[in-house]
Amino acid sequence: MAQEASSDARGFSPRPGPWQSHLSNGSVSPAEANATGNITQTPLGDDKSSFNYVIIVVAVVLLIDLFGLVGNGTVIWLLGFRVKRNLFSVYILNLAIADFLFLLCTVVMAICYINGSHYFPHIIVSFLFMSYLAGLTLLMAISTERCISALFPIWYRCHRPAHLSAIVCAVLWGLSLCLGVVHFVCIYYHLGLYDIVILIYNVTAFLTLLVLCVSSLTLLLRVHCGSWRRQTTKLYRVILLTVLAFLVLGLPLNVGLFIYLFFPSLFNFLRYEPIFYVPSVLNSAVNPVIYFFVGRPRHQQGPMSLRDVLQSALTEDA
Repeated sequence: MAQEASSDARGFSPRPGPWQSHLSNGSVSPAEANATGNITQTPLGDDKSSFNYVIIVVAVVLLIDLFGLVGNGTVIWLLGFRVKRNLFSVYILNLAIADFLFLLCTVVMAICYINGSHYFPHIIVSFLFMSYLAGLTLLMAISTERCISALFPIWYRCHRPAHLSAIVCAVLWGLSLCLGVVHFVCIYYHLGLYDIVILIYNVTAFLTLLVLCVSSLTLLLRVHCGSWRRQTTKLYRVILLTVLAFLVLGLPLNVGLFIYLFFPSLFNFLRYEPIFYVPSVLNSAVNPVIYFFVGRPRHQQGPMSLRDVLQSALTEDA
């Protein structure tokens, strides 16, 4: 898990999971990579205590992955085939797909590690890269559009294009897929363009996080402060809780990696690296819990189907 001090860190891990997957200088030759079936090496700790520590982290991550796959799979099934979609449920459906792909990739990598392999297929690493960027940008799009609808409600209702949600999701998936494909080509052929891909990713992630924080803070102030104060709807609470979950669970690892890359003397990130990965994976698994928790009526008499609970969470009704 932990890199040696001499390793060359190239950039943030995509939706950082339990392994930092990138090319390390001299870590594996092209011939060795091809001989092992298109694999990417992830340096790990050398001492036995570090190895046991990583095994525990991987086991915990695998349990979270399985829980998240069930939750996100349920959301995908319900929104895809059982629930009538609206403007924001299209975003939620695509976010669930991105989280499902990310968790599926980490499951494959966890199984590889448990089976004794510290090498991961290039295609899995690139899918991890793609799904992380897609999830992050989709979360930004959800928060931004909800913020605009709250600040300019009349303009939003009159001028919003009918298929804006689908168009935005298609564009964001296209961007993520393009970077994922270029990422795969670079690590497969050991091209020098890898640094440029990581730079593009870092810039995109930074701008996305900036817009996400600004729009979420604006939305929070719009709902709860001053003369704008109003009763919150379930959709407001879903969006705010989803963003809060990312800031609490997903952001720390990105900050830790940023410090490690640009200010390594400030914090010994490698020593505590595995601790950061568990909440990051948990971030991808917790969103379905938020939807069903917020959607369930407080004074419901008798059981309520998951379909009705999810539909309730994604409507404008208070």
